[in-house]
Parts: sequence; structure tokens; C-alpha cells
Amino acid sequence: MAALTREKLLLVASLALAATSAAVFATLTWRQQPAPEGATAGTQLPGTAYTSTVADAPAVQTHLWNAPAAQSRGRDWIYDTFTPPEIFYNPHSRFFTVKPPMAAADEAAEEPFGLELVGVRPEPFRLQLIGYVGEEGRWQGTFENLASGEVFLAVAGHRVPGLALSIRSLDVRSVAVVLPDSMTTRQRVATAVIHDERTGHDLTLTHRERHFTGGLSALVAPPGDAAPHEVRQGETLTLGGASYRIEKIQLAPPTIDVTKEASTLSQPDRRTLAPREPEDTSLPPS
Repeated sequence: MAALTREKLLLVASLALAATSAAVFATLTWRQQPAPEGATAGTQLPGTAYTSTVADAPAVQTHLWNAPAAQSRGRDWIYDTFTPPEIFYNPHSRFFTVKPPMAAADEAAEEPFGLELVGVRPEPFRLQLIGYVGEEGRWQGTFENLASGEVFLAVAGHRVPGLALSIRSLDVRSVAVVLPDSMTTRQRVATAVIHDERTGHDLTLTHRERHFTGGLSALVAPPGDAAPHEVRQGETLTLGGASYRIEKIQLAPPTIDVTKEASTLSQPDRRTLAPREPEDTSLPPS
């Protein structure tokens, strides 16, 4: 009897599970059915014909830049801020210049610059020790005054008139000297301590080498002139009614920047000069 009751319970549970599954399936099927389509709204067109229209373009102002004026660096320097200059080298006159491209063909019609660079050299100190005479304890130095060209003997305590220099001490000692491509030898070297009254500093001169100031000088001359003029940076040279100001001197490579001013020029003419070629003095082949 108990077994029969158990079977009935299982049967009832199975029927209930089947009824529940059917109900769930029916519900899902009903939800997935598409909704009925509604009425489509109609489009109402105007009765008049379509006419195309074009919007007015906005007003645009056009500004033209003025042509660049010549700069203070010279009448040929007319380049604007973002325009790279063009530098030309004239093999006939042997100088560099900055010109507008259209002026390259008119080189021959230009006024000659009137100055050439002969060379650039370090500036020597105005007093040089070139030798010595005497004996131990009684040495005298042989000095050269570069301003006057005078060569004279002097001892410690001597003041050189006109140069604002005084010889503080003079000594001759045997020192090791390295000869080029040879062995080291010992030689007597004269050494003088000089007080420069212009700067208030002391410096040392030896007779084995020249002493330089650290400055530069340039030798310049008119074309074809064999007698050069020595000039320094910042100096002005007057030749043939024109003035030439030395703006810059450079040793490597040897060049100078020169600004020329003359009544025949509307603006200063600035150029960078390289050394002129030396004249060929060799004899022609026979």
C-alpha cells in the first residue's frame, strides 16, 4: 500500500512538472511574436517647385607685404626674416659677397670694392726678448721694441720708455729643450718677467719664442698695391675717398669683415674678404 502511494506521488509530480514546462514554453513563444506594424506617416510636399540657393561667401581682406628694404649690413642685404641669404664667391676679385640672385649677372657693372686682404697674423707683444749677453750674475737681455724697431740691452729694474713696461727680473738658466724629431738637450734660456703698467699684470718673456697678445691684426692693401696697411678689429682705414671699417678678423680660415662707406654709395657695402692670391714670380718655361 505504501508502495502504491509512492508511485502516485511520483506520477502527480511528473504531471505537475510537465504542466509547468508547457506553460513556460507557451509564455516565451508569445513574447517572441512580432508586433503588428503600425501605419506609416505620410510625407507632405509643398505645392511650389524646389529652387536651389547659394550662400554668400564671407568677405576676405587681402594684405600684400611690402618689398624688404635694404638692411644695415649693406645695400645687397635685402633678405627678409625667413629668407636664407645666398653667399657668392667672385674668383676674379677673390672676395665673398651677399647679393640677390638677380644681381649675380651684373657683377661686372658694380663699383670695385677697392680693398684686398693680404693676410692675417697673431698680434705680437710690443716688447720681445730676443737674446742675452754677459755671465753668471751679470746677465743682460737683448730686447726689441716693436713700436720703434729699436734693439737694446737692459737688466732687471730697467723701465722701457714709451711702452709703459718695466723689467722686474732677468735670469738665464739651463733647461731641458725638446728638439723636433730629435732627442732632448739642455740649453741656456733667458727669461724676463715684465710688468705691464697698462694692465697691471706681469708676464714672462723668453728668448726662444715670441710672445703674443692673443689679438689679431690684418694686412690689407688696394688691388695691385704691394705695400700693405696693418689694421686691427674696430679700426677704420681711409683710402681714395672711401672709409673701410674692420668689423671682424678671423685667423682660421683667414678672413675679415669690412664695411665700406663712400659718397658714391647709397648704403654701406659690407663684405667678407679672403686673402688675395700671391703673384706668380716664377720664370716661364724656356
